Order: sequence, then C-alpha cells, then structure tokens
Amino acid sequence: MKTWLSSLILAAWAGLACLAAPPMAAAGEAGLLHVKIDQGQGTASKALVLPLNKAAVIELPADARDVLVSNPAIVDAVIRTPRRVYVLGIAQGQANAFFFDAHGNKILNLDISVERDVAGLEATIAKLLPRARIKVHPMGDHLILSGTVPDAGTADSAVRIARQRVEKPEDVLSLLTIQGKGQVLLKVRVVEMQRTLVKQLGINLSGSISFGDFVAPVLKPLIENGAAVLDQFGNPVFQTVTPGHFGTTSSFATNNSFPLAGRSLGGAAGSIGYQNFRQGVPQSSIGASINALERVGLVRTLAEPNLTAITGEAADFLAGGEFPVPTGRDNNGNITIEYKKFGVGLSFTPLVINKGRISLKISTEVSELTTQGALQLGSQPIVNDQGNAVGTIAGLTLPALSVRRAETTIELPSGGSMVIAGLIQEKTKQAIEGVPGVKDLPVLGALFRSRDYQNDETELVIMVTPYLVDPAHPDALATPADGFANASDLGTILFGRLNKVYRAPGARTEGKHWSGPIGYVLE
Repeated sequence: MKTWLSSLILAAWAGLACLAAPPMAAAGEAGLLHVKIDQGQGTASKALVLPLNKAAVIELPADARDVLVSNPAIVDAVIRTPRRVYVLGIAQGQANAFFFDAHGNKILNLDISVERDVAGLEATIAKLLPRARIKVHPMGDHLILSGTVPDAGTADSAVRIARQRVEKPEDVLSLLTIQGKGQVLLKVRVVEMQRTLVKQLGINLSGSISFGDFVAPVLKPLIENGAAVLDQFGNPVFQTVTPGHFGTTSSFATNNSFPLAGRSLGGAAGSIGYQNFRQGVPQSSIGASINALERVGLVRTLAEPNLTAITGEAADFLAGGEFPVPTGRDNNGNITIEYKKFGVGLSFTPLVINKGRISLKISTEVSELTTQGALQLGSQPIVNDQGNAVGTIAGLTLPALSVRRAETTIELPSGGSMVIAGLIQEKTKQAIEGVPGVKDLPVLGALFRSRDYQNDETELVIMVTPYLVDPAHPDALATPADGFANASDLGTILFGRLNKVYRAPGARTEGKHWSGPIGYVLE
C-alpha cells in the first residue's frame, strides 16, 4: 500500500513539474544552440547555421518588441522573454530575422542558413569506422564527404553509410583521400590450345555398258611410201576407217563429295577398273576412285599482357589490330567505314579494399579474323536521278571474328593467383553422302558412299595475378634494348653479326659466369 501511494505522489510531482516548465525548456536546452549577442556601437549582424528541425536560443542585448522573419516557411521565431528568442529550422534554405525595440530601432540582423543535420551521421561513421577521419558537409539535398581513410574499402563503406541518409544514392559526393597504396599491377596469362582432326574416306563408282546390234569396225592396211606397214612380227598394220559401235550405250557414275572440309584438302587418291572389248571396241567397263585423308592440326596461343592502374580506375590493353567495317554509303556511293578491334584484349578495374584484399573486375578476350560467318556483299549499280546506271559499286567481303571472352569479378590478395579455366569447347561434325538405298547395304554399301568427319577441340585458360606496386627509380629499370648497338659493316661481313657484343655499363664480368635460364631461346 505504501509503495503504491509513493508512486502516485511521485507521478503527481512529475506532472506538476512538466506543467510549470516552459514549452521549449521541456525539450531540454542542453540540445539547443545558444547564441548571445553583445551590442556594441550600432546594429549587430550575425550569421547562424541552423540544423534542420533543430532550434537555437538567441540572447538579445536589449528588449525586443517586434520580430520579422523573411521566410516563415524556412525559419520560425518564438519570443519567450523580451531578451530571449527561440529560432526553429523548419525547412532547408536561407532566411533573415530582424529584431526591433519599442522605438522601432533594429537590434539584430540575423542571417540564418538551415541545413541538414549531419552530426548524427558523423558520429555513426566515427563509431563504425574508427580508423577514418571523415567530415560530412551538407549542401542542399546533397552530402559531401571529406577527410582521409586508410583504404578504398573504408571509403566505400563510408559512402554506403552516407547514402542511407539521402533519397538518391548519387546525392553523396566523396572527396575522401586514401592513404594506403592505390596502384595495382595485373599480370594475366592467356593460354589456348586448339586441336583439329579431319578424316575423309570416299568411293565413287563409274561404268558403262553397250548392247544392241553390233557394227564391226571397217579396217584397211596402213600404207606408207607405197608399201604396207608391218609390225615387229611381220604382220600388216591396219587402220580403222569406220569405228565399230553398238546400238545403245548407257553409263553411270557417282559423285560423293565432302561437304564439311571440302575436296581441296587432297589426301591419298587412287582408282581401279575393268573394261570388256569386242573386236577392239569397249563393250562394258566399271571403275572405282578412292579418296582418303586424315589431318591433325594443333594451334597454341599464348599472351601475357601486364597492366597497372590506380584503385577504382579502369585500364585497357590490346595486342592485335583493327579491320574496317562498312557502316553506310554517301550520296556519291562512297562507303563510310569504322574500325573494329581484334587480337588479345584486357580490361580491368581494381579496387584495393585493404592491404590483404584486392577486388578485380576483369574482362579479357582473344579474337581473330575468320572466314566462317563472313559477309559477302555483291556489286551494285549506281543510278542517277533519271534512273540510268552511271557506274558500278564493287562488291566486298567482310570477315567474321572468332571470339573467346571471359568477364568476371574476383577478390585476391596481393601476389595471389586465380585461374579462370573450364572454357572447353568441342565441336564434332560428321556427314555421309551416297546413293539412296544402296549406301545402306551392309559391306557393299561402302562402295556407294563417302564419310566426312571433323572434330574441333578448344581449351582456354586464363591466369590472373594482382600486385600492389610502388613507383621505382628509372635507374632500377631495364629494357631489352639497353646497351644494344648495331654491328659495324666489317663485323657483319666477316663474322655475320647483327649487333655488337656488349655488356652493361660499369659491370665487371671477370671470373663470373652465367647460371640458370637467361635471355631468349629461339628454335
């Protein structure tokens, strides 16, 4: 009972205290800005930066009778006593407040700028990112971050925290300075193996048969210099006056092609046949031509581009070329072109999160010109306004591109490697051509068909290694051309030299020898 009564009495005293306190003081003046004006000679002028939805206490040097606010939608003023005024920030913007005494004299001209309150945001960033030294500056609906951070990861975290206080992510502008290393060297090794296997085996048959009434050939002795010509055995040699023939002759042949790789590949070829004669006239014949080929090809592609970029910035590399591609024609029929790139390309954007982590967005590709999928444009006549042909635009062929491309985002430590593998492609083509029905016969069907087989295998492996790097002194760097000099005419003629024998300037080579793999190997 006593406990309940004590609680009731305390609650009553608390209610009376709240009723007795002034409205603005209920919020506690500890959270208010307190500005005291000391009036000297003339009217005082002050500039005040007021956080949005916050208040300030203005202590006047004289009793105020009137207050004029230029924009009540931005700033509101509440007079508590003749010398104490509460100024409230309602909306972001600029406003003026003028204070006058009972005689109409101006006591104070207060320039007020209402801005977003960033004290809480600065406290949050300082608590979550203790190694950062960041200041937040409001500018209308935007926030500007300035200061220093130890690495890019901390800078990105600060930006993401600040974006939670704005409506649009692009309203946060970062002017942060990163103290850590910000240059990344990316070593990329691209290895590609291509294997091609082609097998061809084809048989083509040909033959003829003659039937019907047979007309024998008409022969007469061969006469030279008034005497009959004799062979080595003393028999007279006859010449054909009228060749013999049959009433009807019929022939047949098969022509089985190789549609995948074509006949131009060549290979082993041969033919066999048999003919039947009647009185020296072919009556029937049959023959077969055989084509066989097996070809194995191997292509190895190796590229090792190296690039250096600062954190957050992109770097591009291309070892290859450009080829023209028509994009249109002008009124005179001239072709307008643009150039497309091909070769070994690399593009990457590094982001140094901290000393042990580097985030990489990588795009690499290997492309080459190919005839597969090429576009052929025929010739076209040039027609004038009257519809008459005044010339001809020559046709052209546009090559296609064979592209192997990989795009990914990975995270590695400095000096760590990652392999982008598994880019395997296998393409198998097989075609059989022959005489319908007969080519499907067991055993004998092989005489009436051809087989064309092609197998293409490709495997692409990409190895990526990033390094945090510092600039070096020029004297610590070397190039393959250092110390190179062309050989003299006498050295070239007598010894067949292309360059002079040289050594590094200032190097002492007495008593020293090479050890390990050195230089370039040419085979």
